[in-house]
Amino acid sequence: MLLVSALAAPWAVSAAEKITAIVGATVLHPELEGAKVVAADSTILVVGDRIRAVGPAAQTRVPRGATVIDAHGKWVIAGLIDSHVHFFQSGDLYTRPDVVDLNSLVPYGAEVRRNQARLTQTFKVYLASGVTSVADVGGPFWNFEVREAARASHAAPRVATTGPLISMVDRPQLDLGDPPIIRIESAQAARELVAHELPRKPDYIKVWYIHRGGDDLAAQEAIVRATGDAAHAAGLRLAVHATELVVAKSALRAGADFLVHSVQDEPVDEEFIGLARARHILYCPTLFVPLGYAYALSGLWQPTEAEQRLADPDVLTRLHLPEGTAIEHLPERMAKLIREHREPALPTVPMQNLVTVWNAGITVVMGTDAGNIGTVHGPSVFREMDLMQRSGLTALQVLKSATVNGALTVAVPDLGSVAPGKLADLLVLDADPLADLANLSRASYVLRDGRVFRPAELLQSLRTPTAP
Repeated sequence: MLLVSALAAPWAVSAAEKITAIVGATVLHPELEGAKVVAADSTILVVGDRIRAVGPAAQTRVPRGATVIDAHGKWVIAGLIDSHVHFFQSGDLYTRPDVVDLNSLVPYGAEVRRNQARLTQTFKVYLASGVTSVADVGGPFWNFEVREAARASHAAPRVATTGPLISMVDRPQLDLGDPPIIRIESAQAARELVAHELPRKPDYIKVWYIHRGGDDLAAQEAIVRATGDAAHAAGLRLAVHATELVVAKSALRAGADFLVHSVQDEPVDEEFIGLARARHILYCPTLFVPLGYAYALSGLWQPTEAEQRLADPDVLTRLHLPEGTAIEHLPERMAKLIREHREPALPTVPMQNLVTVWNAGITVVMGTDAGNIGTVHGPSVFREMDLMQRSGLTALQVLKSATVNGALTVAVPDLGSVAPGKLADLLVLDADPLADLANLSRASYVLRDGRVFRPAELLQSLRTPTAP
């Protein structure tokens, strides 16, 4: 059990500054190499929202009046960063009626109101899971209100965001007057939608690049290029959903800076690697999200131990059909999966591509696509990181993707590592995450901007379900 007390030591600070000292911890530095990665028996001094000092406990004095966290036997890392989430979606069965229409059970309008009403709880789920920053890569214009709500809250992750997805296809099932996906049919229309977003100060612009048989790839690429040019002219990056190799290469030629999913259909080739290197892109694997859909829609979804502790219980309840729901009354896609009741296969091609991309020196960032059916906000990061390691990355590489590299996604260079001058987004863990990545789900304390939270206390407000 950690002990919190005040220790006296001379140190010159302003009387108004809040000081926290984390003493005796093993600090992990994924941004370094070799023996420097692990620093045992360290003290971290946090003043206000920043790290003032990091050094050996015997040589780092604790200032008078500091709040001290005794972290002997504990590990400290930078806060986790989820580089791909969607706040307009909840992760439950009712959140994507364009995929499976369950309006007869829960109207989509009620589902969206539920997501908005429980936003405070969703923020706390992220912090309790050790996720101190997230990138929302597309949704309705009220996404920008989510970002403002996070900025106004003391108990929320940092949120980078954008507005509606510039899309090659319609999704009318999601349009409640503020659609998250808008079909664009010309370069000029793309430029106009970017211009419409700019007053909200998006952190990037997103294209949903869906290419189907018979589509004119060159014409679609021209739309993506026009979007990228407009984004770049405004000083913004272009994020692109492009899950097939030919589409991903087209996106890179058109100016993509951030591929928000793996290439899923075939192994990446030298042309892809060359284009990705030339653009210095970010590559986000999102390995678990297809499995989340498969498990949830076939009735096989079960929460992990971490999800049972850390996820919104309201969402966990809504990931199972109400008792007595007749299969014959369900959409055919879902009914078929339930009848087959087959364990989904691992995404082997995306997993292989992850290792190829990493070994090619392309920057990989950890992201979950949380909010999609079966991928819950917060603790889904642990499923994702497990799959990344099972793909062939080391635990240290996975940690780097979720901290150091993730800071590039949210474009906050003062995040991602435990070093003097950095923002104090930190996790105090009960066990070594390099020995077992599952230990990332066991944080005694989470620091966000220097404020100290206990996960159990953050979760106390989540126990009141929201009715459909």
